[in-house]
Amino acid sequence: MNLSKTAKIALVAAVAPLAACSDFLEEEPKDIVTSEGFFESEQNASQALNGMYRNLAGSDVTGYEIKQIPNDLLKRATWDEGSGLSNFTYGTDNYAIATMWQGHYSVIKDCNVVIDNVTENSENIDNWERYVAQARGVRAMLYFDLVRWFGDVPLIVHQYTTLENLEVERTPKAEVFQQIIDDFTYCIEKSMHKGDTDNGYQYGRMTCEAAQGFLSKVYLWLGSVADRDGQEVLGTAADNYRLAMENAQAVIQSGLYSLTPYYPDVFNAKTRESAQSEVMFCIEGLTGDNTGTWTGMYFGIRGNQDLGGSWDNISSSDFHRMMYEPSDSVRRLWNCPRVQLLDDGNLWGWDYTCYWDTRSDQKLSEATENDNWVQWCIGKFRRYPLADSGSYNYTNFGMDEPLLRYADVLLIFAEAYNEVHQSPGSYNATSGTDFTGTSIASAYDAVNLVRKRARVANEGIIHEDPLPRSLKTQYTNLNRQCVPDWRPGFFGYVYDGIREASEYYNYGSDYEAMRNEILNERARELVGEGTDRWCDLVRRGKLISQMQMWRIYNPFISATERNIVTPGAPENISTKHYQLPIPQSEIDVNKKLTQNTGY
Repeated sequence: MNLSKTAKIALVAAVAPLAACSDFLEEEPKDIVTSEGFFESEQNASQALNGMYRNLAGSDVTGYEIKQIPNDLLKRATWDEGSGLSNFTYGTDNYAIATMWQGHYSVIKDCNVVIDNVTENSENIDNWERYVAQARGVRAMLYFDLVRWFGDVPLIVHQYTTLENLEVERTPKAEVFQQIIDDFTYCIEKSMHKGDTDNGYQYGRMTCEAAQGFLSKVYLWLGSVADRDGQEVLGTAADNYRLAMENAQAVIQSGLYSLTPYYPDVFNAKTRESAQSEVMFCIEGLTGDNTGTWTGMYFGIRGNQDLGGSWDNISSSDFHRMMYEPSDSVRRLWNCPRVQLLDDGNLWGWDYTCYWDTRSDQKLSEATENDNWVQWCIGKFRRYPLADSGSYNYTNFGMDEPLLRYADVLLIFAEAYNEVHQSPGSYNATSGTDFTGTSIASAYDAVNLVRKRARVANEGIIHEDPLPRSLKTQYTNLNRQCVPDWRPGFFGYVYDGIREASEYYNYGSDYEAMRNEILNERARELVGEGTDRWCDLVRRGKLISQMQMWRIYNPFISATERNIVTPGAPENISTKHYQLPIPQSEIDVNKKLTQNTGY
C-alpha cells in the first residue's frame, strides 16, 4: 500500500483491526479482531481498549519521533539533519512530521471504534462508561497534540464504515479545543481513580486524575495563547489561567500523588514501582526482543549499543547544559551527561564525581568543560544498564515513558497561580522529605517542591546506578544553598552559581521573574518528554528568540564546539514555525485540506 493511501485511511479513521490482547502488558497480540459483531461482552471491550493502548506506544505517537521537534535544548548530529529539523528548513515533505500526523489519527481511529461500539452495546457491558471514558481521554490527549502542532485539524469523533468520499476539512481550533475539554471532562467524571483496583484501576491507564492533569495543561495553553496574541481562542486568558490553576490544584489536593524522591528513578526500568507515585500517565516499557520502543537509542548515554549505549544522533545544546545551577547536579547529570559507554563496558568522560559541593574543585571550570572528545548527550531515557541483558535488541528498553507527571502538574499550578494573582504569593521555606504537596498554597510552594526533590542524591556516582538505593536526604533542608528555594527577590542563579537570575535578567517584579523563570524550570525538569519544550516556547511566543540564542556566548565551551554551525536558527527561523506544516501527502489525498501559512 502506498503512503498516500495509508495516510488517507489513518486520517479518516476507517474501521480497521485492533490488536486484542488478553492482558494489557502482554507482549504479543493473540488475535486480530474487527469491530463489527465484536463488542458483545465486557471482555471484548477490554480487548479493544488494550489494542488502543498498545498502539498508543508507537514511535510516531508518543515515542522518539515526536521528541525530535526542534527546540533550544537539543541539537542533531551534523550527519543527521532530519530533513531540515536541525536548522528549521523542514518543509511539507518532512517524514517525521507526516508520521506524527498519521500515527495520531490512526490511534484516534482506535479510540472512535471503542467509543462508538461500546456505547452502542452498553447493555452487554457492565462498566461501559469506564471504557468510553478512557478512550475519550486518550483521544483528547491526541487532539491536544495535533491542535498545538498544526492549528486547525480535521475533527473526527466517530468511526467511518466506508472509504468512499472521505475528504475532510480542517476544523477551527476553537471547536477542536471544545471537544478536547468535553472529552477530558467526561473522563474525569467516568473513569477510575488512581489505586481503585475494584473499579478497574491499572497503572498506565487514563485515570480521572490524569485527565484532570491534562485538562489543566489545556487551559494553561489557552490562557497563554490568548495572552500572547491578545485574541481569544476559547475563553479569556484570565478565565483559562484560573481553570488551569483550579484543575491542577484538584489533582494536588487529592493526595494521590507525590514526587518520586530520587529524580532518576522516574526514568529507570529497575525502579518503575517507585516511579508510580509520580507518573500519572505513561507508555509502559517492555523488555523482550522486538518490543518496547526506540527512544533509548536516541535519548540515552552514547556509546556501545550492544551494552546499552545509544546513537549520537541527538545531543544536548549549549544552552541546555548551561541552564542548571551548579548545585542542581542530579538533574544535570541525568539529563545531559558528558559520559560515554566504551566497548569494554566502562563509562568514560568527565562529570561531577561528587554531588553538589560547589565549594570544591568540582564546580564548572574551563579546564573541565573544554575536553572536546566526549560531548553532552540527552541521557534521560538511557538503556544503560540494560534492563534485560540476556535478551539483546535495540528496542530492549524496559523503562516506562511518562506522558504526564505530577511534577508537571505542580509547575502548571505555579505558572497559573502567578498569572491569576499577578504574584507568586507567599513564601514558605522548604524542608524535610514530604513530596506530596497537599499543603501547597502559592506558586513558590509548588515550584520549590520540585526543586527540593532535586536536592536528593544517591550513594555512588549517578551513572553507575547503585542499587539498592541509599538516598542522601540531608540536603533537603539546605534551601538556601543546594538548588535554593525561589523566594521574593530571588529566582535561582545562572550557570556560574554566583550571579542571581533576578539581577542578571533585571526583572522588574517577582511576577515577571516567576513568569520567565518558570519556563526554565520546566525545561530542567521536563526536557525530552514529548514536545513540551517546543509547545512551551510557542505558547509563550518565545520560540524565535530562544532559538536565536542558541549560539549564546558560553565561556566554558571550546572554539571547536562554538564553530559548529547547526542549527541555522538565526538565519532560518520565522513566525511560520509556530506551527508545523500540514504534510503534503495528506493534502494530496484530501483536497479539502489547506496548508499553514508560510509553507
